[in-house]
Amino acid sequence: MDSTLIGYAHSFISKILKEIPTAHASWIKSPSLKLGSSAELQHFKENLIPSAPVLESISENFTLEICLDRMFKGLKLHDNLLTEISEVTKLKPTEQVDELQADIRELLSLINQMQTKAGFKSSVEVSQHDLDKNLTSTYLIQVAAHLTLEQLQVFSCDVLRSILAFPDMTSGPSSAEDREQCP
Repeated sequence: MDSTLIGYAHSFISKILKEIPTAHASWIKSPSLKLGSSAELQHFKENLIPSAPVLESISENFTLEICLDRMFKGLKLHDNLLTEISEVTKLKPTEQVDELQADIRELLSLINQMQTKAGFKSSVEVSQHDLDKNLTSTYLIQVAAHLTLEQLQVFSCDVLRSILAFPDMTSGPSSAEDREQCP
């Protein structure tokens, strides 16, 4: 693996983690929907948005190729969900959400480059999730956006941990600084 690409990926996932709270604050207006407060929304989470792929530590059974593929699929899923929420509802993305999505797309490009350089097959596009077209309630729209950003935050922390565990990852911000960004 190319340590420069890994370093760039590390920088982008760290930036994404910093942008999520800002994007959430600019987009979600319901005072009851705060990052990290979704335990009571479990029913909505299971029915409104699909789950992100699970990332594990690199091992004999969970190879680097599988890890990169799941990173790609999970980030693409969240990018698609943010786009779909914007398109099928009246909840227009803010500048902060647009910036977050641009950084997700840049990281997706870097992951594809890492796959190519490592000799792995590039990940395929993830199909759009068909959000419930009956999302007419402003509150349900906000819940879907909130749950998507919250799940993206958790998934991004898993991506960060995976990137830091890559064999060639030797530079970048300290692990303590990285851990502060994860809930």
